[in-house]
Amino acid sequence: MKLKAFLIMAGLWMGLFGLAACSGAVERTYQYHETTVLFNDFHIKKTVYRPGVMKLYYRGGQFKDTPIRCYDANFEDLGDQFEYSFQNGVLTVQADFAERISGLTIDDSAHYTIYRLRYLDSPQFAWLADTFWYDYGRMELGDAERYYSEAEMKAQADIASKEQQETLDIFAILEGTWVSEDGIQKYVFSENEDGTRWYAEELWFDETEQKWNGWELCVESAFQTPYFGGEYSEDVAEHLQEIVLGNSDHAAADMCVLYDSEENVIRDTDTIYHKQ
Repeated sequence: MKLKAFLIMAGLWMGLFGLAACSGAVERTYQYHETTVLFNDFHIKKTVYRPGVMKLYYRGGQFKDTPIRCYDANFEDLGDQFEYSFQNGVLTVQADFAERISGLTIDDSAHYTIYRLRYLDSPQFAWLADTFWYDYGRMELGDAERYYSEAEMKAQADIASKEQQETLDIFAILEGTWVSEDGIQKYVFSENEDGTRWYAEELWFDETEQKWNGWELCVESAFQTPYFGGEYSEDVAEHLQEIVLGNSDHAAADMCVLYDSEENVIRDTDTIYHKQ
């Protein structure tokens, strides 16, 4: 009898351990200290994973049919085979890959903002927000050092260094004054003394007032592109290079010039500019 009672008790204990193990496999919860995203408009609270389902609990944010994308731990896109809904402060994602979701993007186009959430399956949760302000243009807000890995930060620094070198190379070509053949229009490209800021001016001569008028922009970057007039063109001669001068005032338009490397001139429709 004692042996029988022991076996019964052992069976009960094994059953309890089995239930505990199953419950651990069925649900994983990652609780956050209510994390503020983009000032006080949006807060992340916790993420719960079950087979085929991920639930993100949040406060604030006006989401309904807002597009989302799902990413794994390496922030690789998990594809289109999922269903989702926003309801009562919960984003529910249903997919075969639901338990692999580590990151999300929420495209809140109504407020010109894309939320990027990462490490949802870890206490390391981090966020960034790409948002557009009319006075400053598009900006990235958030804790980039926490969001990106060291390798990603290095890759971004390498890209930035390459872009800066391209800007330097282009300005080495353009720097100076380019005057139209009729002498009443000109471009002036210059940099400050330490070579950290670049400027571009487009000027025209006012014969009535006998002075030069025009506009200047502070250039953030300069790069060559095969997009002529906003459209890709493969039949443009290789020596014609459209150069885009990215304006640091993102609310304003960039300047584009067509440089002819064969003739060493700038072309603007029917106007040709020679370097002084």
